[in-house]
Amino acid sequence: MASLQRRTKAAAAVVTAFGLAAVGATSAGTAALADEVPTAKNVIVLISDGAGYNHFDSANLYETGTARNQVSVNPTTGEIIAAPQGPAVQVYDDYPVQIAQSHYSATGRGYYDDEQAWAAFDWVKTGPTDSAAAATALGTGVKTSNGVLGYTPTAERLITIGEHASAIGKAVGLVTTVAFDHATPAGFITHNTNRNDYFGLATEMIDSGIEVIMGAGHPNYTDDGASTTPNYKWISETDYNRVSLGQTDYSYIESKSAFEDLALGVSVPEKVFGLARVPETLQYNRAGVNDPSHKNIAPYSDAFLTDVPDLATMAQGALNVLEQDSDGFFLMVEGGAVDWAGHANQTTRLIEEQQDFNAAVAVVDAWVNANSSWDETLVIITADHETGYLAGPGAGATTGWTAMTGTLGALPNVTWHSGDHTNSLVPLYAKGVGSDLLAARADEWDKVRGAYIDNTDVGDTLFDIFGAAYSGAAATVPLEAAVGLGSLTPGALTLKVTTLTEPVRFAEVGDEFRASLPAVTVSDTRNDIQARGAGWEVSGRASDFTAGNRVIAAEHLSWAPLISSSENGAAAGQSGQKLNSSVTLAESDADTRVGTTIAGADLTFDPPNTADTGRYGSEIVLTLFAKD
Repeated sequence: MASLQRRTKAAAAVVTAFGLAAVGATSAGTAALADEVPTAKNVIVLISDGAGYNHFDSANLYETGTARNQVSVNPTTGEIIAAPQGPAVQVYDDYPVQIAQSHYSATGRGYYDDEQAWAAFDWVKTGPTDSAAAATALGTGVKTSNGVLGYTPTAERLITIGEHASAIGKAVGLVTTVAFDHATPAGFITHNTNRNDYFGLATEMIDSGIEVIMGAGHPNYTDDGASTTPNYKWISETDYNRVSLGQTDYSYIESKSAFEDLALGVSVPEKVFGLARVPETLQYNRAGVNDPSHKNIAPYSDAFLTDVPDLATMAQGALNVLEQDSDGFFLMVEGGAVDWAGHANQTTRLIEEQQDFNAAVAVVDAWVNANSSWDETLVIITADHETGYLAGPGAGATTGWTAMTGTLGALPNVTWHSGDHTNSLVPLYAKGVGSDLLAARADEWDKVRGAYIDNTDVGDTLFDIFGAAYSGAAATVPLEAAVGLGSLTPGALTLKVTTLTEPVRFAEVGDEFRASLPAVTVSDTRNDIQARGAGWEVSGRASDFTAGNRVIAAEHLSWAPLISSSENGAAAGQSGQKLNSSVTLAESDADTRVGTTIAGADLTFDPPNTADTGRYGSEIVLTLFAKD
């Protein structure tokens, strides 16, 4: 059983990297032993909200009559029979990383256990996560309570991956088929203890500075796309006027043709707020959805709204905007109404919504191949949770789990067993730079689905492959430490000196992990009057090592200062000093101050055995001051 606070003992490999700004850095040596932790220019996360393995398979069954993940499980005997796996249908069916994902929240059941999940049919129906807690875990790497966005269960504010991406200079986009400030997109940028505070969420999203916001939530249209008296549910009148009347720096679009022009690359602005002409969903809520006789009719039998874009069009438009940032971007694309179909046990519209999501994935995959590369972009396809407890015919508490079946062009043979979310594992597919890190973190095992990762591990990985945000201030030494990522950085320590953040690698020495501070040059040409008869001192202090919302205190970093050369005999500071407070690197008195001194230090980073795995960032701030 996985605990709420997932901890992993730090592996022997520790990587430390740093560069130097405005202090006369010189290289301290090289020793390349390990592959560097992967760094992504772009990360694209696509979420089919509420989609378990069977939701993904339902689209394949409709399109081809084949499925990829069907199993039958007898709860009494424990016998597991896997149905023959069909051919790849969707682009992600061939992705190199295919694992499962757990998604329990800090409230409710609070854990996943495969023995219990597959021994009792109804076990997964108790205490599931909601989309707010799940999105927060995916977007911050931290579990929280249901209904909460961007805070811990004790109301501590968390750093979201959207905020972090912006802080390191990347563009950010959030796209969905439901209201733009629904829980899933909001979980990647906002902070609110109430997921239903839509006015507050909308304001925070608009003021966040991110480059792309797209979805439903229009106050002036009905579910059938007809003009109506304004109904301000998802966005306040003030905020709607701000974005629609040009009072923000967003270019505002709402018609289908405007979304299509953006997707075609016509007059692409730097920032876009796209509000489709529907209040809640792009197509799910159109006429027929509440007619019981329409639950099992052929998909697309009910006429589609004609002035509403599909998810693929919005995704392409978002990519066109975001790719203009030379530093890269983070994009989240959500098929939000798959969840709505699951709640309603609506098989027909499930197929429509999942196919719409799959088309958006295909657009993203094509964009990477045509405009980027898998060496600089990571694509993740997953869900935030399962909704509706979708299973095969005859499934239930007595019979257990049965395989869904189907034929080309017909609704698959299914049964639904809940109108709510469940704790069933969901699939995760990944391809591109950093995808191996996701695979390496899949250290839990499910007897049916195989290796799985927790949703917090997904969030942690997003921070790891983007790296830390640095202040860029003068006389600082950015540090980077990858702790416990032994599969990618076996037995090595890495430093960067050529630029502020590119690593230079150093080997493990005995039982310690060592690195060297780049050379720090002090030149003193003051006369005696200016110096007032005193010398100078250079001190250093490190910030805590952070990887998103994971922290290793700076007290685990220490140094042994040294003097490489000094024209008048300046002295090195004391060895073994911890860098969680300001300590001396080098100093002079009145007799030793004049001339040039080059100082350095051997650094030792010793993370605790309980440290979470991660790609941690820190920086040493160096200060030169005249003694009194």
